Amino acid sequence: MKEKNIILVAVRLKSKRLNKKALLKLYNKPLILTLTERLKKSALSSEIVWCTSTNINDQPLEDLAKLNKIKIFRGSEKDVMSRFIEVGNLFKASNIIRVTGDNPLTDPNIIDYMIDKHIDKKSEYTFCNTIPVGTRSEVISLKMLEKCHNLLQDPDSTEYMTWMLNRPDYFKVQELQHPNKTINRPEISLTVDDVQDYKNVSEIYDYFEGKMPNLDKIIHFIDSKPNLLKNLTKSKISTIDKNKINYNFKNDR
Repeated sequence: MKEKNIILVAVRLKSKRLNKKALLKLYNKPLILTLTERLKKSALSSEIVWCTSTNINDQPLEDLAKLNKIKIFRGSEKDVMSRFIEVGNLFKASNIIRVTGDNPLTDPNIIDYMIDKHIDKKSEYTFCNTIPVGTRSEVISLKMLEKCHNLLQDPDSTEYMTWMLNRPDYFKVQELQHPNKTINRPEISLTVDDVQDYKNVSEIYDYFEGKMPNLDKIIHFIDSKPNLLKNLTKSKISTIDKNKINYNFKNDR
């Protein structure tokens, strides 16, 4: 039976460093809409669903989704993994492609490449960290996600679920290196996390007039702009204190 793959976009409006960033305009469209339009080019996924919380502050996302006929699901504010599991079961998915809503340059061709490798190797969790930060996604077996959720000591920490999923001691994990050397640029960050990030990505969108090409062409443009490249490769200090997040399993010692 053919496996069903759905893209789930984790998105919320509350952010300490850049509030309501999902609604900021990129070439006259809200960031979350430009991301969704890009994701629609994936040939191997059948659905795109925004996954947000039931917090009243996220109501504008539901309004925007309905206005643009985009599927949206609202669930637990803290337990993001439970949101994904509920949607996965609702759509009878085999695999979930996890995308975060502040990464408008996530590449649909790379998503399809990862899905293909994930299914071919019968993996439970597939990722690729050789490409720029902010363009990455993860392919996750729904059954594996349910198993992972049951193992967690603290499901309310699953906003940072990558740390819980990348556990080769529990799951069949596949780490990919993309064959296109042009896009293997992990030192570049294209996520929108603060004001400077937003300015960087806006410059890219303005250059292409909102019609975003494949990642290799985007990187060629970045390389032609020394100041932009410098801004995108500055090392950033993470504000996430990993020691304060319980990402352990019940069986961990």
